[in-house]
Amino acid sequence: MAPIMTPLFAPQVPAVVLLVRDIGKSRDFYAKGLGYVPGGGCDAGAGAGETLAGAFGQSLRLVPVVSDRPVAEVGCMHECMDGRVVLCVSVADRERAASAIMAHGGGRAANRLGDTPLYLGPDGELILLEERGLPGVERVRLVVYDFDGVMTDNRVFVDQDGRESVAANRSDGLAVGMIARLGVDQCILSTETNPVVQARAMKLGLIAESGVADKPAALVALAERRGVALADILFVGNDVNDAGAMALAGFCVAPADAHPSVRALAGYVTLARGGHGVVRELADLLMAARS
Repeated sequence: MAPIMTPLFAPQVPAVVLLVRDIGKSRDFYAKGLGYVPGGGCDAGAGAGETLAGAFGQSLRLVPVVSDRPVAEVGCMHECMDGRVVLCVSVADRERAASAIMAHGGGRAANRLGDTPLYLGPDGELILLEERGLPGVERVRLVVYDFDGVMTDNRVFVDQDGRESVAANRSDGLAVGMIARLGVDQCILSTETNPVVQARAMKLGLIAESGVADKPAALVALAERRGVALADILFVGNDVNDAGAMALAGFCVAPADAHPSVRALAGYVTLARGGHGVVRELADLLMAARS
């Protein structure tokens, strides 16, 4: 069974367009305070803007204007009662992000959104920090993936001669390298006996154990061999045969279309469905926790 590669990517949050007085000042604030990085360069022409990319697929487009106040035109935002813009920014750790905002020229606003505090950007825009992620995930030393339903969409394609193939995601392949550069080990534990598991693992540079009948026992043995505490392992699974291993791991993640019982067990459920960027989204989560 051969893997079929498809250029699918993890879901992205629609870009927020923010009108600012000084692009350089705003860029530095969002980069240093909230971890945004250049994500698309500058557009040519009058009123050229600059796009920044943030964690969890967030995108912020800065456009220079002469205005009394900034206006977010599209995307993830709220409006306060006084008409001022409130940008919603997803962060891995709200307290750490708030401290970074204060340390890089931002401030704490007098306004609140319900019981939630708001913060100030360089042009007076209000910022709402929405915590997203797994508390403590920065300590993860090993990520263990199920294969079918995590790295694939859980379907199998069978041709007229009985040959099987599955679809894999190129953005997940990119994400494996991103996670490796964080110093986090990765491997695959799968009940599937078809050689496709080993073929895909080899392509990604991962060790895979296939034909695993008892995943909890395999996970314990793997932790002992790697010298990693179970508390420092993150397991990504999608179905009931993953539940035992997920219960042992310190952190567990499930795709959006995982079995309901597995989603209930998971500490984090991705926006991505299996085979559609689950690992890519996980890479964002791990990187955000370490930023």
